[in-house]
Amino acid sequence: MKKEIILAVGSSSWWKNIKIRRESAFKLKVIRKKWKLRRKVLLMSKKNSIDTKIYKKYYLYK
Repeated sequence: MKKEIILAVGSSSWWKNIKIRRESAFKLKVIRKKWKLRRKVLLMSKKNSIDTKIYKKYYLYK
């Protein structure tokens, strides 16, 4: 079985970065109890977007 999830893993603001990293680490910790991590890929944001979050795509398997 395969699963793909996209999580926000950072931000340009230092306090948002801490908050987002903590939340995504908790979600990943819960998911990894049943799933194993195969790989992770950094998703590039669009140049004309105002969104300053950094996203990663995680590929998991069972």
